[in-house]
Amino acid sequence: MKPEGIQLLSSAGVFGPAIIVPVILADHFEASKSLIGLIAGLYAAAGFISTYAFGRASDVYGRRKILLAGLGLTVIATIAQAMSLIYDSFEAFVFVRILIGFAAGMFPAALLAYAYDAKSKMGKFSSWAAAGWGIGNLSVGVFGSLYEWAYFYCAGILMVSFGLALTLKFDKECRMDVPLFPIALIRRNAPVYSAMLIRHTGASMIWVTYPLFLKSIGADIAWIGAIYAVNAFGQFLIMNILDRYDPAVLVAVGLGSSSITFLTFLFVGTHWQIIPAQLLLAASWASLYVGSLRYVMDKNKEKATASGILSSVMSISGIAGPILGGVAAAALGFKGTIAIACVMSAVALTIFLYELRVSGELYRLGRLFGRPT
Repeated sequence: MKPEGIQLLSSAGVFGPAIIVPVILADHFEASKSLIGLIAGLYAAAGFISTYAFGRASDVYGRRKILLAGLGLTVIATIAQAMSLIYDSFEAFVFVRILIGFAAGMFPAALLAYAYDAKSKMGKFSSWAAAGWGIGNLSVGVFGSLYEWAYFYCAGILMVSFGLALTLKFDKECRMDVPLFPIALIRRNAPVYSAMLIRHTGASMIWVTYPLFLKSIGADIAWIGAIYAVNAFGQFLIMNILDRYDPAVLVAVGLGSSSITFLTFLFVGTHWQIIPAQLLLAASWASLYVGSLRYVMDKNKEKATASGILSSVMSISGIAGPILGGVAAAALGFKGTIAIACVMSAVALTIFLYELRVSGELYRLGRLFGRPT
């Protein structure tokens, strides 16, 4: 259970503060929605660089050193984020936020590849990340406006995760010669990479100001944490039952239900009404993420590289989405941004189905009722 523990704790420490970052920037530093979107884009850009580079490095140089380096740097950066608040420096806060994006992108591919090699089921293993995210959001929400202490708390969680990583055994690591730009690998996984890029760009347009949207319909920090946790714990439960289904089916279901989920957001009037939509969101993302991850891991021997590129695609979405989302929220309001994301998920589903047809894999969608694993 050590890899699962690392997954749980690192997710709690990295993603727990997600609910307070937009609030800190808007309320404490008086940043505009567009500037918040730009900062989120820079965070994702740092993640894009590290997930691509260190996913490949994990296959080429080995998992252990990449995993430990990434976790260690994330601990240091999280402590530095707390210090930036204590010294009340906007510039330092933004710089460290970007550093966290880089550090937190270093180790996930190595951890996923380790778990896959250890015969862990990807749905169940991924569920521990969702559980950690939920625990992080709930516990950070308890701190209220004591933001610096929330970051110290998250740094402590990450230290425990690092300690667990030190005890892992990396016997018989298989190192591979992976091209710097693995074009053939990208082409093999194009249906998933392209669909994820479009859907997640739309979703990221929403998430960049989502805590502010929730505040606008009556939620305080504690409620925001609880609302995020409903999504996270819903993912934890749902991911545990997805390993029996064909990955292509899961991706298609995840894309279609994402569009429906965002549509329901448009009819929400108060913060408690969004809870059922959070459960639908949990199901849609659990299906899409587990399906995408298994699709690329099953198809390629370069496990860390393939999953690292998937994370990089999500980071690219995290660059474009927040920037576009900040501008759209300022021009069209929160619900105008949500409507755009709804359409983008529908477009992503259409493209995914087309690319499956071109690649000759459309037959996989007939496995709707799953298969034993």
